[in-house]
Amino acid sequence: MKIIEEYEAALSRIVELLPLVTEDTPDDAPNLIELLKISDIVEKYEDVHFPIPDKEE
Repeated sequence: MKIIEEYEAALSRIVELLPLVTEDTPDDAPNLIELLKISDIVEKYEDVHFPIPDKEE
């Protein structure tokens, strides 16, 4: 399925970008910008397709 392949590719790209970005990376660095955008997309996808149930108290 294409969506799953895209999701997995996004996860792989996040893994590639993580070592390139540190807390000292400037906010306008292309790798940081790409990492933040892809992370947001993956988070939204996971919220819909892999929701974590709220903990009942």
